[in-house]
Amino acid sequence: MKVYLINLDRHTDRLAHMREQLAGIAFERIVAVDGSQAPETKPGLTRSELACLVSHRSAWRRFLATVDSHACFLEDDLHLQNGFAAVARDGGWIPADAHSVKLDTYLQRVRLGERRSAPDGRQLAALYTRHESSAAYALSRAGAERYLELTTVPSLPTDYALFPKKPRRVGLRVYQLTPAVAIQDHLRAPEEGGLVFPTAMADREGRARRPLLARVRREGRRLFTQTADLAEATYARLVLKAETTTVGFG
Repeated sequence: MKVYLINLDRHTDRLAHMREQLAGIAFERIVAVDGSQAPETKPGLTRSELACLVSHRSAWRRFLATVDSHACFLEDDLHLQNGFAAVARDGGWIPADAHSVKLDTYLQRVRLGERRSAPDGRQLAALYTRHESSAAYALSRAGAERYLELTTVPSLPTDYALFPKKPRRVGLRVYQLTPAVAIQDHLRAPEEGGLVFPTAMADREGRARRPLLARVRREGRRLFTQTADLAEATYARLVLKAETTTVGFG
C-alpha cells in the first residue's frame, strides 16, 4: 500500500522522525493545513480539529486520484513497530467489505468482533465502537469515498468521523488491527521514549462551550438514545460475538 504522511511545513523535526521510522518504505508527504492560521472554525470544532480534518480529506482525495485499491495514512507523531512494513506491504489482507482499518491504539476500551489472521502474526477484528486517534489507518477506495461524503459538512473531529461510536449506523465497516502497529507519541511514557511531540489536538478541551439550549437538546438526545445503545450492545455481544477489550501496542 502507498503511505501518505500528513505533516505541517513547520514540523520538520516530526518529518525527520517519521523518515527515520519509515526507512525503506516509500511514502508521499501531504502538506497539512496549519490550524493556527486557517481555516475558520465550524460549530463544535476547534481550528486545529478542522485543519486536521481538511488535511486528511486532502490525503483521501490524493489516494482516489490513483488506481490503487488501498492506501495507508499516517500522522507525524507516531511510534511504529517493526511489523509496520509487513502491514503496509499490500492490502491483500484487508477484508473486501472494509471501509477502514485502524492501525494504531489509543489504549481505551473498545468492542471488537471475532478475530482473523493478519500480517506479522497480528489479528484483525471488526471494530464496533469509537476508538480515538486518526494517527494511523488504512482505507479502501470505497472507504475514502464514503468518508469524503460523511465529512462534506464538517461536524466531528477526524478520529470521531473515521471511527464513530456506532459505525454500522452510518454504513461503515471498520476493522481494528491488534495488537496495534502504531501509537501516538503522547501516549507513551518518557521511559518508553515518548512525550517528544505534543498532540496537535491538545486544545480539544478548549472548544467553545455550547449555549444552554444546545446543551439541553444534546442531553435530550442522549437520554433518547440510551435504549438504542443498550439494544446495540446486546446485539453486538449475542449476535456479533463482540468482546470489550483494550488494544495493545507491540
